[in-house]
Amino acid sequence: MSDPTRPGRRVELGLGALVVLAGVVLRFVTDSPLWLDEALSVTIAQLPAGDIPEALRHDGHPPLYYLLLHGWMELFGSGDVAVRSLSGILGVALLPLMWVAGRRRGGVVAGGAALVLAAATPYLVRYSTEARMYALLALLVLGAWLVADDLRGGPDRGRWALLAVLTGGALLTHYWAIYLGVAAVGLLAWRWWRADARREALRIGSALAAGTVFFLPWLPSFLYQASHTGTPWGTATRPTRAVTELANGLGGQLGLPEAMLFGFFVLGLAALGLVLASASGTELTLDLRTVPVVRPEIGLVLLTILVGLGVGAITNATFVARYAAGFVPMLLVAAGVAVAGLPGVAAPRVAMLVALVLAGPGLVYNVIDERTQGARIASAITAQGDPDDLVVFCPDQLGPSTLRALPASFEAVGVPALTRPERIDWVDYAARNQAAQPEAMATEVLERAGDHTIWLVYAATYRTYEGLCEGVLSSLSTARPDNEIVVPMDSDVFESATLVRLEP
Repeated sequence: MSDPTRPGRRVELGLGALVVLAGVVLRFVTDSPLWLDEALSVTIAQLPAGDIPEALRHDGHPPLYYLLLHGWMELFGSGDVAVRSLSGILGVALLPLMWVAGRRRGGVVAGGAALVLAAATPYLVRYSTEARMYALLALLVLGAWLVADDLRGGPDRGRWALLAVLTGGALLTHYWAIYLGVAAVGLLAWRWWRADARREALRIGSALAAGTVFFLPWLPSFLYQASHTGTPWGTATRPTRAVTELANGLGGQLGLPEAMLFGFFVLGLAALGLVLASASGTELTLDLRTVPVVRPEIGLVLLTILVGLGVGAITNATFVARYAAGFVPMLLVAAGVAVAGLPGVAAPRVAMLVALVLAGPGLVYNVIDERTQGARIASAITAQGDPDDLVVFCPDQLGPSTLRALPASFEAVGVPALTRPERIDWVDYAARNQAAQPEAMATEVLERAGDHTIWLVYAATYRTYEGLCEGVLSSLSTARPDNEIVVPMDSDVFESATLVRLEP
């Protein structure tokens, strides 16, 4: 990126526009069927609107995205493309806000850099192609940040009310918005204590407080979820692990070195934006005390992570990159400011080129990568099985994505509840799984199957299922030695599983 008055600006602007256009298109393109979380979103959102809150008490999320998806599916259907398009539109709506945010912090060049980075960041593309709430969270939080920034300039009732609404919307979208809110209040309290912006802090803080009113009707459900759901599939995350997880997520959640390089490059640019004081010729002047341009944004990001990880350490809740959706745009704004602050003409161009090259693998894989083997397994069962057969999922988390592609005529059960696992009941999940006995599960499955074939969809890597699924397979194989692997586990697939056919 460069100043519009420099030579070659038309070429740069044209290339930037192409990247943004490609980013828009990529927000609607992926070949993968819906994986577990997406299938759960759709299954819950398909319920009558009045039943969605009760279903979410057993799922562990707030209701706003599901209610929006419910209305969206009423208009456009529940196909993979249809349900993901809502996130795609939300992801596109984020892009002009990125331009505004970058321009406010670093001028036109920073605005352009932030826009291009947002368009090409695999993280934002990935969650624009998922039927989940993360694109909505990013849009609401960045919108709230811009409105709060407006309120720093003086009182405005309209903006005050809008900030309250956006705050309430974010809280009702994902619970990590609570940590963002706590971090924001902490920073405002610091400004108040320093007595350099008390009126400003009061205006913004009162709007944030007013926004919590929208959350109050949901509070009983939140307290129930906090006591009974959580993240049983993961454990508390160390800070170093959280940084690695975030870098991997920024690159597309692939676990590939190239993807993580992009993530660390963006994080490095954001850190540079925090300390870059000036640039001249080939020299940079860094101020390790930090410079004020993006100090509030980076401070908010760091404090949010610390609060979230601290709560996770107490409650044994994990951190995964998708939870960062609320503050990833702020990191990209800081990165755009760093690019704009680099000296000369070549350095900003090289920085953007490196970022785009490193983003490439994540963007390509998001289009071609298979997120689940569920559809492949369903196809094999449909082709070789009979509706009288029994399909068994161990763990039950493999059920939602597979059942979405499996004819409803097939009977299916999930271990350990042995009910049809179209949705997962996360209430006291770990205790229920750890109390299950493999032999008892296998005996019940054999009785239900009778003289019909059993199709076992299993994976041995799920937390709280340690030894359970292997034990079920062992007992079933002993009772039915005529068995074979029909679909082997593909370790390159995010949600992988093995399909075993056990004949009577």
